[in-house]
Amino acid sequence: MTTDGLQPDKSFVLTMKTWFDQTDGLGILHHSHYVLLMERAQKTLFVQLMGKDTLDPAVAPDVYVVVRDIELHYLAPIRPECEIKLILSVRKVRAAGLTIDFEFRSLDFSILHAKASRTVCRMDGKTHQPSAWSEEFRARHEAIIR
Repeated sequence: MTTDGLQPDKSFVLTMKTWFDQTDGLGILHHSHYVLLMERAQKTLFVQLMGKDTLDPAVAPDVYVVVRDIELHYLAPIRPECEIKLILSVRKVRAAGLTIDFEFRSLDFSILHAKASRTVCRMDGKTHQPSAWSEEFRARHEAIIR
């Protein structure tokens, strides 16, 4: 796994950059920025799988989601500025839910900085109530469940 994108093992790899202004008082990546990196990585996965780069529910209703749950374990500090690899793995697709696992790794994959999981719930753009994924969304995400 060295190039970004979908991998033969059904994971999705993305290289991301961390910056000096994301540090905490100890000079390491502030805990809140892990969540931002997860957001950006998941949107990148959505764009690649669905071919739509928008958050407009009228155009791409399957990207209109709310976060239901995040679990995040910090294992080794990240010292910005550096590039890291995020590895995303679809764990579960439910009627209106999607759980993705994340690994934050060093550029050479040798260090596991953090691991996380994030569950989102698809919402209807008009009623703002949970709504089932489109058949296309389900099929594309179920195809890469690990």
